[in-house]
Amino acid sequence: MISGAGGGVSPLQATSLALTTSMGFGNYNALYSTFRTSEFHGLTAISNFTWSRALGTAPLAQANSSNTALNAWNMQSNYGPNGFDVKFQYNAAVYYAEPFFKGQHGILGHLLGGWTISPLLTAQSGAATCATYTEGSQPAESSAFGESSSGSMTSTADCAVFAAPYTGSSSAYYNNAGATVSSPTAPQLANVGVGTNNSTHINMFSNPAAVYNELRPCFLGLDTSCGGYGNLRGLPTWNLDATVLKDIGMWKENRVGASLTVQFTNILNHMQPSTGSLNWSSPATFGRITSQANTPRQMEFGLRIHF
Repeated sequence: MISGAGGGVSPLQATSLALTTSMGFGNYNALYSTFRTSEFHGLTAISNFTWSRALGTAPLAQANSSNTALNAWNMQSNYGPNGFDVKFQYNAAVYYAEPFFKGQHGILGHLLGGWTISPLLTAQSGAATCATYTEGSQPAESSAFGESSSGSMTSTADCAVFAAPYTGSSSAYYNNAGATVSSPTAPQLANVGVGTNNSTHINMFSNPAAVYNELRPCFLGLDTSCGGYGNLRGLPTWNLDATVLKDIGMWKENRVGASLTVQFTNILNHMQPSTGSLNWSSPATFGRITSQANTPRQMEFGLRIHF
């Protein structure tokens, strides 16, 4: 009982109770292979391949708050792929120093000698993700025990689940304007446009309406799990960077000279689409891609004089 402003006594009911604990758990398993070569006709290289799985109860930093478990009496219901679960990762770093004109004798030697090329390739499969929805926007969409219908308390493992076999893929589809269809899994959203609010006309699904209709909100009690942090995969990514260096010998057997360096970020200037919007409560933007995961080509020049 708490005293009111007028001096009387008025009963107040707690609107929420929050408890922070360390009951989460996770695991990481990987197969790792590497290949190296050193000073093979001027070539030094290393490449790594990792096949891994990162599973757990949707990790959060200690600073996070206003999140709740799907089922505080069964933390296993949160278990699934973590947000950093990337199945396949590959990288290769190459260093090639042209060995044939190393002494830079004569005009031809100065033109063709002293070159060093160092490309760096990185590639990975899509990270775990899922289709989310606004808590309480539709009937029975607040799945977690103790979760507020206003969405002020959310769960990192409360994903839309599949009511039908998944027909999507991990690619970007261009010139895709979406479609207007009815939704058998969401009658309240019948005859709405799916993926139609998309100025770029790039979608992560060839048929966003079909994938949208395969999803429904997760209902705790009916579903034992909502897929962990992610029951879908984002788009795979790859990128190629490089450094090109030209050493210019000038005097005293090239002990005096200069080095010109050019560093390239995204040397091929390829556009790597980011993972699309996956908000089930916003069908008009479902699957649309409006941003780039990497950056356009950038070049940085440097000049170093040595003596």
